[in-house]
Amino acid sequence: MSKKRPVVIVTRKLPDPIETRMRELFDTRLNLDDQPLSTADLIAAAQTADILVPTVTDRIDSKVLAQAGPNLRLIANFGTGVDHIDVEGARARDYGHQHTRRSDR
Repeated sequence: MSKKRPVVIVTRKLPDPIETRMRELFDTRLNLDDQPLSTADLIAAAQTADILVPTVTDRIDSKVLAQAGPNLRLIANFGTGVDHIDVEGARARDYGHQHTRRSDR
């Protein structure tokens, strides 16, 4: 019996090697149009995902977090900074949060 893979929703286009590896490891859902998601789309993603991978163009605020589904466990930001994420709200809901660091350091 195979173990259910976590649902990972990626909100914008990421480098091909990253998307390829994510598809290998997870039930990955990509934004193939690479258009910014609306608040309603971000809420729908947060309701479905085990792991949400936003970028700096996505506002993950209290409105999005308040409607997140019971399976959301991690917000894995791809980009620099977290000003677009309600970090305190995520902590209050016990969501993990990760963000990428510069690879040249």
